[in-house]
Amino acid sequence: MSLPPKIIDKNGMESFGGSQMWLPDKMLLNSGCGIIAGLDAIMRLKGEDRMPRDEYFERFFDAKDYIRPITIGKNREERKLFGREFLGSFGVSAHRFKKGVKKLGLKEGLKVRVKPFLFKWQEKLPGFLKGGDPVVMLFISPFKKIAVENPRGFKSMCDYHWVTVTEIDGDDLYVSSWGERCRMSVKELKSFGVILRFYSVSLENQSNIV
Repeated sequence: MSLPPKIIDKNGMESFGGSQMWLPDKMLLNSGCGIIAGLDAIMRLKGEDRMPRDEYFERFFDAKDYIRPITIGKNREERKLFGREFLGSFGVSAHRFKKGVKKLGLKEGLKVRVKPFLFKWQEKLPGFLKGGDPVVMLFISPFKKIAVENPRGFKSMCDYHWVTVTEIDGDDLYVSSWGERCRMSVKELKSFGVILRFYSVSLENQSNIV
């Protein structure tokens, strides 16, 4: 198991990782999941397992200068693009995530390795998670939306989303998303047309061979 940091609000409530949903900025709310996943990974490697939300906000706005979403223009108001609502950002690409996490790590005094893996990921995940290092997943599903179910049974349907993987148990893949421990279906993720990118984030002087 690889757990994300707990972020504590002013009432003392603890989250399960960070959440872009806390942000007032519409564009970052729409495209901040990759930044959150990268920041949580770096915090995990630094041994920072809990942090007040106000301090986490400061870290997030620093991290976004390294893990940069693909943006168009400066207009952050909703508008239509190809018939869909668009908030000025396409999110964090796989290339920008890998490059940005390494840069953020160096800024934090860490030499970080971001190791991608894809084939036979269901068999490989337990080994990576057992090692305790963060594992991040991007899923891209242009033809159908994928369910991300929170602990209360509410299902958010997404077609492009970064999450932190924490556990796998049969068909159940547990992830940190929006500050909660959410569940996804392995079968659904392996369905036709779904593109997956997994990254094990570790320190370069550590071995995490599966």
